Amino acid sequence: MGEKTIFLCEDSTDGIFTGVYDAWASRLGHGNVKLALKEDMNYELFARYLEVEPDGEKAGKVAASLRRKLGDEDYYHIYCATLSRSREKADYIYRTVAAGLSGGRQGAIMQNLQNPAVCRVFELSRTTGNEAHRYFQFLRFRELESGVLFSEIRPENHILPLIGEHFSDRFPCEHFLIYDRTHRMFLAHEAYKQWVLVVGEEPDWEKAGKVSEKEREIEQLWKGFCRSIAIEERKNLNLQRQFLPMKFREFMTEMR
Repeated sequence: MGEKTIFLCEDSTDGIFTGVYDAWASRLGHGNVKLALKEDMNYELFARYLEVEPDGEKAGKVAASLRRKLGDEDYYHIYCATLSRSREKADYIYRTVAAGLSGGRQGAIMQNLQNPAVCRVFELSRTTGNEAHRYFQFLRFRELESGVLFSEIRPENHILPLIGEHFSDRFPCEHFLIYDRTHRMFLAHEAYKQWVLVVGEEPDWEKAGKVSEKEREIEQLWKGFCRSIAIEERKNLNLQRQFLPMKFREFMTEMR
């Protein structure tokens, strides 16, 4: 076995897919390469490090190959894994891609859960997808004085790309912003247009704190409704936390 080469990727889908492309194209052999995220990297002795700059063209080629050779379902699992908070995800994704595309094998690699890398990618995909699904239920918008709908969330994984289509389909004629406090990024939607992601910007907190008069009235009505349907004698806090975990309550109107 030769010297190990570690490709350092940006923590993004394009960054990881570019790393997959470069590692594969290096022809050093799957056993001699490793993918890692640039942030929080623990450097190893006797290894060569190569920084990978995200390249949309290379990432697009990897995505197209995965869709064509493994199918849309397997691609979606791998894509969701790139959005996970896991610090080891890049190498697991590379091993899964290698297992799926090596030796002429095509299709249904995610059914091969006895492979440790595939199993881990499946777990990361499921965890990320489940969190995104929870926000379909628990995300709350507030109408600002400007008429823009504004929401805050604090997810563990990069779930904004997974919820953008849902909310843009649900509110196609609305201007809205969803701010991810964990990763400091926005999902922005302009009425009747495609949503976009904005990274590294803070909202105008002064404007974000000024809700419309109509919003204040509706919030009071909603809180009153929630109180009126509660039966004090049947309160079960453990069951409540099971169906509505505490981490989702911070920005919910009825919990403010």
